[in-house]
Amino acid sequence: MTGSIKVARLSHVGLNARDLGNQAEFYTDRWGLEPIEEHGQDVFLRAEGPDHHVLTLHAGDAPGLDHFAFEVDNSDDIDRAADIVNKLGLEIVTPPTPDLEPGVARAVRFKDPDGNVVELVAGVDQVRDTYGNRDVKPQALNHVVLFTANRAKLEQFYGGTLGFKLSDTLSDYMSFWRCNANHHSIAFMAPRGDKYTGLNHAAFDVKDWSDLMRAVYFMGERGVKRWWGPGRHLAGNNLFSYYFDPEGNVVEYTTEVQQITSDDYVPPVRPPIADQWGSQPPPRTG
Repeated sequence: MTGSIKVARLSHVGLNARDLGNQAEFYTDRWGLEPIEEHGQDVFLRAEGPDHHVLTLHAGDAPGLDHFAFEVDNSDDIDRAADIVNKLGLEIVTPPTPDLEPGVARAVRFKDPDGNVVELVAGVDQVRDTYGNRDVKPQALNHVVLFTANRAKLEQFYGGTLGFKLSDTLSDYMSFWRCNANHHSIAFMAPRGDKYTGLNHAAFDVKDWSDLMRAVYFMGERGVKRWWGPGRHLAGNNLFSYYFDPEGNVVEYTTEVQQITSDDYVPPVRPPIADQWGSQPPPRTG
């Protein structure tokens, strides 16, 4: 056994941006996040919650996922995680480093079995400044969903090595994994079209159903391309509405995500129904 480490929660997601200014404008003026810092060719954006940032935008030649990050309880867990990942033969992208990015005391980056870059962070700064005026105010990053053709391998890694627990399965299509009470902080889904790995979507919390409906309204008023929703998922029971950002990444507003607090919880295996209201996700053409 190589050991395991328990992550505490999802921290942030990083996206590559061909046009950094345009992407930053979208996530600030339309999506509702607030820039908090720039560092090199990176832009860091916060939600209304206290975490220093929930989204990083990285200047790059191709859009898509750069990395996603989970917080661990203390700095020593960063070094332990690096040792564990190294023993598994996975690539360490950045060894344990202090101040790898603004708002984080210590971090390590490595690749999971599918090659996604995972960051573990400790000591995330808490920001108490007043949030700016926004028509929609995301509260936090709720979850990320990945495409994979090797679901069993990812499930073993996240469940066995990073301490996630299975919350739900939609037939042989998707599985949902939690690291705390939140129904899922990460989920894995079967390939779709030519997407065998990488990001399916990143989801941001809003306060309640009223704020979700405000978001739907203002996204429509501003001509933001909607992919799917609004609706209510079966797994997680959350309300949702999905949109494309200017570079084709799918981002979700969500609320009322199921919270699992019982030690007796048994993860159900459900039919592959994604929306209780009866809609199906359309083809991804964005």
